[in-house]
Formats: sequence, C-alpha cells, structure tokens
Amino acid sequence: MDLIDEKSVDREFLRTKSIVVMGYGNQGRPQALNLRDSGLDVKIAAREGGKGFRKALDDGFEVVGMEEGIGMADVLMFLLPDEVHREVFEAFVDGRLRSGSAVVFAHGFSVAFDEVSSDRYDMILVAPKGQGAKLRERYIEGSGLPALIGVENDASGQAWKTAAAIAWGIGCLRVGAYRTTFREEAVSDLFGEQAVLCGGVPALVKGAFDVLVERGFSPETAYFECLYELKIIVDLFYERGFSGMRDVISGTAAYGSLKFGEGIIDEHVIDSMRRLLDRIESGEFSRNWLMESAEGAPELKELKSTEKRLLIEKVGAKIRGRLRRNGTVGRKDEKR
Repeated sequence: MDLIDEKSVDREFLRTKSIVVMGYGNQGRPQALNLRDSGLDVKIAAREGGKGFRKALDDGFEVVGMEEGIGMADVLMFLLPDEVHREVFEAFVDGRLRSGSAVVFAHGFSVAFDEVSSDRYDMILVAPKGQGAKLRERYIEGSGLPALIGVENDASGQAWKTAAAIAWGIGCLRVGAYRTTFREEAVSDLFGEQAVLCGGVPALVKGAFDVLVERGFSPETAYFECLYELKIIVDLFYERGFSGMRDVISGTAAYGSLKFGEGIIDEHVIDSMRRLLDRIESGEFSRNWLMESAEGAPELKELKSTEKRLLIEKVGAKIRGRLRRNGTVGRKDEKR
C-alpha cells in the first residue's frame, strides 16, 4: 500500500473550496473541528432543531439547511450513519450537488455494497482508524490517527488530490495515510470488528470469565483476571508488538501463553472466521444489517439488553464504580 504523508499533499488545494459537513456526530463533529482548525472553510448542513444543528451552532459553525448546504458544497463530507446513506443520498444529494464536486465518506460500507453510487461526483474515502473523539484528541495534541484513503470515481480528475488534502486537514497525514479501495476498507473493517475488536475479544473474555466462575472462583477475581488486566496487555502489544510484549511480561506468563494459551484459537475458530468473512464479502451481512436497521433494530436492542444482564457486566459495573470513586479509573495503568 502506498503511504501518503504531509510532504506529498498540496495544503493550499482546499483553501478556496467550500467544505460542507453532513452528520455532526461521532466522526462529523471531530472532522469539522479539525478541518476548521486547519484553516479551511467549513459549514454544517443539518436539520433545524436537531441535536447536530444545536451543537454545531454552540461550536461556532455556520449552520445551513440540508439542501442549501449541498448546493454550496465543493466538498461534501458525508458523515451520516451507514444505514441512512442511500435514503439521504437519493433524497438530498444526487442531482442537487454540482457535478464534479466531491463526496467524502469515512467508511466504505455504502459504496462497497452498492447502496450509493454516482459517476457525476468524486467518490472519496478518508477513513481514520479510530473513533472521532480520539481523532480530535490526537489532533489537539499535535499528532493524528492513521487513515485509509481511496477513490471510487474521479469525475473531476483531482479526486486523489482532494482525498489527500482532507486527510491532511483532519490531521491524519501527521502520521500517514495508506491507499486502499472502498471495498477493501469496508470488508476488512467489518471483519476486524466482528472477528476481533467488538466480537471475538469480548466473547473470549466473557467465556473465560464464565469458566472461572463455574469452577468456583469469585466473580470479582474472574473480572480482574479476564477483563481488567486486558488493557494493560493490549497496550503492551500495541506499543511493542506481540514478541515485545512477551519480553516484558513474566517468563511464566510468556511460556504459558505461547505453549498452551494460543491453542484456544484452533482450526475450528479459524474456520469460523473464514465463514464470517464469506458472509461479509458476499454482502449477506450488509443486507441483514440494513433490513434490521430499517425495522428499528429490534434484534440489536435485544442482544444489547441480554449482554447488559450478564454477571460480568453487573460485577464490572460495581468494580468500575469503586475504582472511579477512588480515582484509579482513567489513570495510565502500570505495565504488568
């Protein structure tokens, strides 16, 4: 993958462009603030009276109606939730945005799975690798999050130039951006979330907690050993890699984890990951999620409600409450 950094971007390219942000939430607000702080002309397009409308006004932005904002945009930051992209694009954007303007997405989902398409506009992906709050935090600190950037359609002939300039404006080029495609970003992102970050790891933690409790260990002990210390280890291999993490933990922990622990993830689990990836690549997951969302997400609500009732959640809430009162949650944990 090609690396793009601050040396390879035209920082003046967007100075005369009108940038309009749609969606003032998890990604919209931090990206809008970063772009403005980078000296660019940023307006917010929102429904009057909505949360985003009021918050953007409080943040000092000029806020305009949806249709007005789209009509004035040279670059439209399309930062709404994935599940409403098709509806909003068809109702407000397509045919109203000037031909040759750019539509910028923070996630490849809707373009990769054929929810949104157009040959009239630059279809651009700038996907920071982290939540919006972290993007803003890193920007303020003088750093940034890495990003993946891609172009699906280059109507203006300058789409890659716009993509790099937006990545610079939100602070990502301080650490670097990598070229990708909408499809690659969307599929890999969904797989990473489901197999590891938000699916596989929590499931492993919950399962290990249950095994200890079944064998008579106290829920509090199980919580500390299976969940609380996880951040310490993740921080270590985030900073040092897996082998670097092994070098700074005890020999007992290193031997046991390499010799026996990694065997938990056996070929059966790997096959399950392959089937999960098949479901994502085929479009089955995207179709299921869009249908679920269109119905008000009843299954998601039930799944979340069930998780909240788990013993590990009840015990964890009590422990975290005590730690907050004692001022220990939020401090930088010492290494194991």
